[in-house]
Amino acid sequence: MLIASDSPEAPLRRETVARSLGSLVESCVQGVVADALIISAPGRGLDGIADEAGCALIETPHAADGVAQALKMARRDHAFLLLAGFVVERGFAEETHDFFAYGDRSRARTLRLAPESLVTRIAPRLAQPVGLIAPKSALAAAEGADFARFVRKLRARDLTTRARRVF
Repeated sequence: MLIASDSPEAPLRRETVARSLGSLVESCVQGVVADALIISAPGRGLDGIADEAGCALIETPHAADGVAQALKMARRDHAFLLLAGFVVERGFAEETHDFFAYGDRSRARTLRLAPESLVTRIAPRLAQPVGLIAPKSALAAAEGADFARFVRKLRARDLTTRARRVF
C-alpha cells in the first residue's frame, strides 16, 4: 500500500508517486508484494497512475481511514505500507522474502530512510521510518493511527535495506 498523503507546504507530485510505486515492481514480480493500492486524498489526480499501474486507488481525506479500507482489500496476512515520495533500495525484495521464509512473522519490520545526515549515519535508528511490514491484524488493532503511530505502537525491528527520498 502506498500512502500518498501530503501537506500544503510540501505537496506530492504525480511523478513522485509513480516513482515510489515503480520501486515496488521487483517485489511484485518476486511475489513479495501482492496487492498494490494507492491511498490518497480525494482530487489529487492519481487515478491515471493507479489505472496505468493496475492498482486500486482509495481516496479518503484521512490516510488512516484509507489504510483501514486497504486492509480489508488486501489478500495476504501481512501488509507493506510505504510513504509516497520514497523508493525502496536494491535488496528489499530479497530481505523481505527472507523475512517471510525464515523470520518471526509476528513481529513488524520498519523500512527507514537511508542516512542523510551525520546523526543518522552514527545512529541509523534515528532515521525517519518510511515503510512498515506488519500483520494485517496488528495494523487493524491500531485503528485510526497515522503512519508514525503504527511504527511506534508495533515496536517494529528495522530492516537492513533502506529507502531513499525521491525529488
